[in-house]
Amino acid sequence: ILYCSISDADDDIDKLINVINKISSRFYKKHQSDLALFRTTSEKSRFQTIKTDIENICQGGRVAEVFPKLLVGENVLPKIVSMGMIDDEDLQVALKCTGKTSPLRIARELARSRNEINTILKKLEQLDIVNF
Repeated sequence: ILYCSISDADDDIDKLINVINKISSRFYKKHQSDLALFRTTSEKSRFQTIKTDIENICQGGRVAEVFPKLLVGENVLPKIVSMGMIDDEDLQVALKCTGKTSPLRIARELARSRNEINTILKKLEQLDIVNF
């Protein structure tokens, strides 16, 4: 439920898992002693501060948003292709990295799977062509 409430279809799943782990560990550290009291009295008011923690950790729902941005000029990309560092498919993905499009949107625009796009984006990131 928590995962669904803080995520969108184009969010980075690994970042979301880390956020959920951070929220749960922070809750436990902060309210460990309150849990025993809750079990006997059902008093929930002590746990209200977790709402603020969740909002801060999730950065208003933007914590797992990924918008890859091109680090090199578009005119440099054909030279990188001619050098054999990337192929035409990689080039098409790189050209979509405006800093405003998510990997899911790029996948839809290029009629490719999200996993394929993520693999290409990781390759482009390793080559310092894009960053997140």
